[in-house]
Amino acid sequence: MMNKRPGKTEAPARPLDGVTVVEVGVWHAGPGAGAILGDLGADVIKIESLDGDPERFEAGSAVLKSQAIDTEDWSLMFELSNRNKRGLALDLSSREGRDIVMRLAEGADVFLTNLRPASTRKLGIDYESLKKVNRGLVHVNVTGFGSRGPLAEQGAFDTLGQAMAGMFHVTGHDVPQPLPVVVLDQLTAQTAAQATVTALLARERQGGEGQDVHVSLYGSGALLWSAQLLWQSALGTAPIVTYDRMQKSPLMAVYRCQDDRWIVGTNPGRKLWPAFCDAIGAPQLSDHEWDVEDRASQMAMYAVIDPLLLARPAEAWIKELRSRGLLYAPVQDFAQVLDDPQAAANGYVVDATHPRLGELKLPGSPVVFGRQETAGWKPAPGHGEHTDEILQGLGLGAEEIADLRARKVIA
Repeated sequence: MMNKRPGKTEAPARPLDGVTVVEVGVWHAGPGAGAILGDLGADVIKIESLDGDPERFEAGSAVLKSQAIDTEDWSLMFELSNRNKRGLALDLSSREGRDIVMRLAEGADVFLTNLRPASTRKLGIDYESLKKVNRGLVHVNVTGFGSRGPLAEQGAFDTLGQAMAGMFHVTGHDVPQPLPVVVLDQLTAQTAAQATVTALLARERQGGEGQDVHVSLYGSGALLWSAQLLWQSALGTAPIVTYDRMQKSPLMAVYRCQDDRWIVGTNPGRKLWPAFCDAIGAPQLSDHEWDVEDRASQMAMYAVIDPLLLARPAEAWIKELRSRGLLYAPVQDFAQVLDDPQAAANGYVVDATHPRLGELKLPGSPVVFGRQETAGWKPAPGHGEHTDEILQGLGLGAEEIADLRARKVIA
């Protein structure tokens, strides 16, 4: 599949060219990290069981509701989690399957897994087992709640991590509930990818020895809400985590415009208040001492401002306010992000031709490198799609591969 990234002529070197990642993972938090490493140019070998990653078959039933385009062995969520990888399907519980994994680990830079610790030990793919064949291996473990403590052996999904990290209390509802699915899974994938690259750099600079690295849903959630946790600890009171316009400065509030679109400002302090009042045609408000603690005063002030903002479309207001040194942006929905020229200019959204989905726009890389390029979006592999290719790379001949397939060691 070709990605048409703006200004791209020929494919330059990728940041992680030459790095080999072996992945044994399911669902998104672990495999999502492998996808990010693949975006950066690593050769990511995804090892699936003979039954396949359950995300292939079940992800469409979740909140994303993609059943209309999912198939019996592929889902849209699986595509997100497994782009830019090669696929190998084998029986991890068999002696021959474990031997193949060991041979792959022997020549790899990274081993990535989000299986429970008991499962990695049982299958012999824990760090203590794999470092015997490769002292330089970076072994990345993605878990639910961390590698220590009473929950270290427990499994988890996005929702449970959100519950533990306090995220159920930021939605503004009376009944605690999670943010939409994949939020914490994706953050954990990004955290794991960052940790992987950091460990590779440490290996490079500190004698060539690898290490085991642990990342969790809970830890990533705590990182996301680190400001709120600090406020709670320092002040002893719960920080405000839901949006209440009446408790916001008029320079930092959302406004509805003539075209039914919204804009929002981020202008701390009061310095730009006169400029804002002049821009919206209400210079008389510049002497108004607004007070976010006085709800009646706030309501009266917005009663004056809101009708004025409704007189012009969002784009006109943004242009006007920015011309006066105020920081404003449109409040976009996902469709608008896909069509945003700013996103396209930076490659955050790219045009692509996908073999299953046809012409569409896909999320690009959030990083722009000065001398290198990211890998675009290579479609997720079919179940065991590259099995023969990968095994041939280990030196196995056609007869050996056929024998493994006949004995159901590989798919």
